[in-house]
Amino acid sequence: MTNKFLIAASAAVLSLVTPRLVHADDAKTRAAEGQIQKALADEGAAHRLFADAQRQKVQAHKDAAAATILIQKAYKQRAAAKKDAKQAAADQAEADSLDQMAKDDAARASADDKYATSENSAAVEEKAFADADSAAAAARHAAKTHADNKATEDLAKAVADQASAEEAATKASNDAKAAAAAKAAANDELAKAQGDINAGSYKGDKGAAERVQKAENDLVKAHHDEEGALVNRAKARHDYAAASKRVADAYNAVAAAEHDAKAAAADKRAAEEAGKVATADAQRADLAEAAANAARDQAAHFEKVAQNATAAADATAAAAANHQNASNADFAHAYQLRAQAAHAAAKAQEDSWKAEQKLSEARRARANALRDLRASY
Repeated sequence: MTNKFLIAASAAVLSLVTPRLVHADDAKTRAAEGQIQKALADEGAAHRLFADAQRQKVQAHKDAAAATILIQKAYKQRAAAKKDAKQAAADQAEADSLDQMAKDDAARASADDKYATSENSAAVEEKAFADADSAAAAARHAAKTHADNKATEDLAKAVADQASAEEAATKASNDAKAAAAAKAAANDELAKAQGDINAGSYKGDKGAAERVQKAENDLVKAHHDEEGALVNRAKARHDYAAASKRVADAYNAVAAAEHDAKAAAADKRAAEEAGKVATADAQRADLAEAAANAARDQAAHFEKVAQNATAAADATAAAAANHQNASNADFAHAYQLRAQAAHAAAKAQEDSWKAEQKLSEARRARANALRDLRASY
């Protein structure tokens, strides 16, 4: 009697400390794993679309820098005419401030180029992870049993947090899209106003100067709005990278909990690839922050550019009232080129947002599929 009691008690204790093995609902498991693989493939495609859009933005920044140099040249030439002392001084001040603006455009092009490269790197690493994850799924099927433990729950939570961070990045990208569109519209108005004030007429220059001021003020706001959006994107990228690290850690725990040697080895390999993805995501987050910092620097410097441009327009209008103003037909063309670059940047940002949307949808689909996978065990 005593022996029977001891055997029963020992069995009860073992049931508490031994991980429970469960047999999966094979059809539901395979369906969920298929959804995960599709989501991972969709994520990779979205990464590549985003990288392409970022490179379009790089070219737009380079075109803006070239246009800024032409605008600066026009201001210098108008200042050299010295038909009115105040106008000449204001023109030279704006020419000087445009030096930094061209440098800022070049800095943003470089930052966006590095960020685009990081997106391609993330796509490569996620493809390797997708392949390893698929192999791990096949190994688990062959094993027929799975450890029912906290690690799978942690993995699902980490992937869900990735999806939430991606949704935050998509919102930030949408805000950046709105700011880029506002910059394009303001640049259009500025080009028209600068063309009018440099038409060589003495009529309407005061009204054109007021339009210059409004357009410049709109550009200041748009620059700061864009800066804020990119700062939020960088935060979302850091949050995503932190969740990626948790995915790798959870996958390691899943591997440790496996009771089949082959399944454990396959999970370990997937965990290694997840670690590489986490490293790529951390680097991407740092580069997103660098791009945000470049935008912040440009927004701060642009305030001086806008202030000097408004002063130069006012000085030109005042000189025109005395028929002493200098004008330069090159202004209209140079400002039009900058407006074209702004429209190209807006289109690139819209394409970036569309890619972010696809990425966000794929992330959420993977999170939902992981939830379904756990439910099938």
